[in-house]
Amino acid sequence: MSTADVDDDAPTTLFVRPNSHPPERARLMRHDGLWDANDVAEYLKVSRSWVYHRAEAGQLPHVRVGGLLRFDPAAIRAAARGEVAATKTVVAFAKRPKK
Repeated sequence: MSTADVDDDAPTTLFVRPNSHPPERARLMRHDGLWDANDVAEYLKVSRSWVYHRAEAGQLPHVRVGGLLRFDPAAIRAAARGEVAATKTVVAFAKRPKK
């Protein structure tokens, strides 16, 4: 342990700063299912409202599940790298037209 790992302002004589990722970050890195807007916002380091605006404008690939927006992590990573052009919304579980 080096002196850079010791917090001089800690109330004890020795405090070591944790060197692992915060729990949210670790969860996001191993999350295999669809992401919600909060996950995308955390990954892109933007606000949740920014995610909703870009998704509704067709600038972020997303899936609509009922009234909810969900995002494929691989598609979001590709969009962040600039590999995905503007997309259209895919509607899952769409309402049937009334007769």
